[in-house]
Amino acid sequence: MSDKNFENLVNEHGRRVLGTATRVLRDANLAYDVHQEVFLGVWRRWHGYNGDVNWPAYLYRATVRKALEIARRRMGKAGRGVKCQASSIEDHGLEPSNLNLPTSPAPDSAMQADELQQKLVAALARLPRRQAEAFILSRLEKRETAEIAKLLGCSEPTVRVHLHRAVMKLAVELHEYLEGEP
Repeated sequence: MSDKNFENLVNEHGRRVLGTATRVLRDANLAYDVHQEVFLGVWRRWHGYNGDVNWPAYLYRATVRKALEIARRRMGKAGRGVKCQASSIEDHGLEPSNLNLPTSPAPDSAMQADELQQKLVAALARLPRRQAEAFILSRLEKRETAEIAKLLGCSEPTVRVHLHRAVMKLAVELHEYLEGEP
């Protein structure tokens, strides 16, 4: 495959790779690092690829894996937490009505939202890889089950099992933010 084809691949899919990494990590600088590492990995193996590569699926999986790898690395360095940039709770696919956060724009509310986002990224990094991938593709990327199955190379029932297990584990880890918890 030619170098021009690689440039076209980056131009065609680069924004999606960066967007996915940003939604997973909640940090633009780390997302850019993921973008670079994903395409660097593709470049290193570029001449070994044939024309039958499903690039959207390959790049989504590579991006999610690299983002989770970075989150896990940062968790190890930072101990319990992963520092992330603040963003809206809705970006995480969580419903604000289900969260135990104040409705006023008090400083505590912004701090709690940032804390929730940090805990979500850390919790995703602790999930088994397939569960984290399924959750990210479903809740953060808003992909349908059939599309996730194609991207992950598994059946739709398997995707549903991964999602169910991920949601159950995340609910345990994030229980203090769920409505009705003491």
